[in-house]
Amino acid sequence: MPGIFPISAEITTMVYPTEVEDKVKNIIFLLIKEEKIEMKEEKFTSYYGYSFKVIKISLNKEKATTILRSIICSLKEYEFLGLLEDIDSHIDGRNLYIRLDKQDLASGRIALYDGSPGGYVRVKFTFQKSILAALKDGLVDLRGYECMQT
Repeated sequence: MPGIFPISAEITTMVYPTEVEDKVKNIIFLLIKEEKIEMKEEKFTSYYGYSFKVIKISLNKEKATTILRSIICSLKEYEFLGLLEDIDSHIDGRNLYIRLDKQDLASGRIALYDGSPGGYVRVKFTFQKSILAALKDGLVDLRGYECMQT
């Protein structure tokens, strides 16, 4: 990927009692294209007494770069342009946060999510240093060069 590489990524999603846990895990496996990876799970209870589980996966530089490429190349043009236009709300210091629609992932599509909490898979990409300016250019380069090759 020209110019910018994540040094790691973390994928996080919530599993609610109304969801089938294995299906939610399968969504993550489909995204990372790997079935044997360590998942950390933590159970929580909300203020209103609802229980849910949070699943986290940590990825190394190589896998993080592959996932970023896959996400950027799979977005529809209007989603990609919307991400670029609103990029500052997706960045916190060295981190780029992208929320993907859980239902679309279950259907084999990658799409951004902008609804209420719970219906998304969050991907946090961490970079070597603060990335706002370099990221815009890097994502445009990625979309222009790398996506044409896949």
